[in-house]
Amino acid sequence: MSTRPRPVTATVTKPKWMEPHVTPRRSRSMESNGSTASLTSVLDHDSYISPDISDEEWHNDELQEKSFEKERTPKKIENESREGRMERRNVRPKSCPMGESNRRKESRKLKERRSSPSPKARLSDFDASEFTDDHIENLSPWEQWLIKKTREERVKRKEVRNQKKQQKVEKQIKLQEKVHQQQKAEVKRQEWLEKKTFEEKLRKRLEKQRSRTEKEIKDEQKRSVELKAERKYNEWLDKKEEEDLEKKRQEKTKKREEELARKCQEIKAKQKFEEWLREAKNRPKPVQNSFGYTSGKMTGMCT
Repeated sequence: MSTRPRPVTATVTKPKWMEPHVTPRRSRSMESNGSTASLTSVLDHDSYISPDISDEEWHNDELQEKSFEKERTPKKIENESREGRMERRNVRPKSCPMGESNRRKESRKLKERRSSPSPKARLSDFDASEFTDDHIENLSPWEQWLIKKTREERVKRKEVRNQKKQQKVEKQIKLQEKVHQQQKAEVKRQEWLEKKTFEEKLRKRLEKQRSRTEKEIKDEQKRSVELKAERKYNEWLDKKEEEDLEKKRQEKTKKREEELARKCQEIKAKQKFEEWLREAKNRPKPVQNSFGYTSGKMTGMCT
């Protein structure tokens, strides 16, 4: 077996995922501007971008693909035989040379598709790290440039992966800090809410107690005013009763005095009358010294 490493070449036969309706169109020209598109286009114009995975991941994917191929080999053979039958139905008759050539092309493509390895397997066969300086010197300039470019691309991809990992770690740290800040803010908010709730309850309790105290003071003042008014009223009532009693007593005394004075006056008048009556009986009768006419007759009158 030759010690020279296997050169990296592009195969004309492509799997389904590299067909024209799947692969994207080129967005750059064929000029040499630092890209490998102008070099790989010589071998195959429909170039594709290799998946950005590490060697270890390629090896794991190859093992998984092999085990998966073993499991689905019967189904794959059955499906391919069914596809072959469908293709044979769709080809032209043998009498037509165009149909015969198409049928041969289809059968050849089917065989190549069965025998060609997967893209990951082809990529895993090439490892630029296995080439030493002696090996590289034996290669052509184009292969040396391709190996160098592959190494640079791997270094770039590794740096990109490291940057992505670093960004992911930084993003995770920022997310954790944000969550921590949110939790801290939530704790502070809960503390502030509990404090405000306690202060509000205390304020309501004090306000209620103050209102109760003010009401009690007002009730006490009202009772004091009522008692004072009642006391004054009772005093006035007692004074009024005393005044009424005094007035009645005075009226009664005055009435008694008037009655006594009237009786005394009656007694004096009666005594005067009796005295006059006694004197009148003993007094002489006066002489008539006047006259007058009664029924046309002249009569004398006493004075």
